[in-house]
Amino acid sequence: MDQPQPATPGSRQAKDSETEPAEGIRQKVGAGERGWDSPGKPVGAVVAAAKVLRILHGSERPLNASEVARAAGLHRGTAYNILRTLEAEGFVGYDEATRSYSVSLQILELAYGVLRRSGLMDLARPLMQAISDAHGVSVYLSKVRGPSSLLLLDWVGLAFRADLYVTVGRPSLVPAGASGVIMAAFGNASEPELEALFSQVAWYRKPAFAEFLARVREAKKCGFAVDRGAMFQGITLVSVPVLSQSWELLLILTAAGHSHDFEGDAQVALSRAMQSAAARLSESVRLLHLH
Repeated sequence: MDQPQPATPGSRQAKDSETEPAEGIRQKVGAGERGWDSPGKPVGAVVAAAKVLRILHGSERPLNASEVARAAGLHRGTAYNILRTLEAEGFVGYDEATRSYSVSLQILELAYGVLRRSGLMDLARPLMQAISDAHGVSVYLSKVRGPSSLLLLDWVGLAFRADLYVTVGRPSLVPAGASGVIMAAFGNASEPELEALFSQVAWYRKPAFAEFLARVREAKKCGFAVDRGAMFQGITLVSVPVLSQSWELLLILTAAGHSHDFEGDAQVALSRAMQSAAARLSESVRLLHLH
């Protein structure tokens, strides 16, 4: 990802400075994209800027102003002005050579502040580290983002081949692996919704949907899910839910280790340790700020 670049107004063509009334932004980026919890009129320019940031965040490469405009449904001049403003505020970086934009590393400072103030890391990190040390595994903590996505908040422990694709702050599609089974078991998705989501995700050895549902029923009964090399070759995953007092699925704790190290008693011991840690988190979740 490109580092933030200083704004250079004189180096960009004047035609890029088209503007569009805020009302036009409201029409193109509707407030209905997400629910509003309190009364009040959404600010169209802020909604549009948030959408631009999400588009840059979700892109595999930096984007120019025209690409952002098309993806956001904005006039090019509006998108350009939003990008310039976000760049000036340090949230977006600009590459002069390619005339493209990307989310800047300053976003990490905001994310760190959110996690620090939530209190989650102070509570979760020692529990995760204790499991990692005792069982020789990597331990991952993810936040549930609706029925189809998890956001990795933190991980500790050994590095496995699968970790090359695991980055804090990166969303991952579910239902896949042990965490996907937990999402299905303790989430609110219907069976048709689950089947549609299941068809979109890749496993190393993907089970039939009927077998996946059998794993979901087992996880709902025993409170944890185990994946033995089906998601990643040679890697066993153990996932447990972290629930609110009203039984809402908030977080998922997952351990990963080499399958040959987790046969019989070793897997049982790991599963119990994971459930104990999840119970500790669930007991304290009402004191945390997870929104």
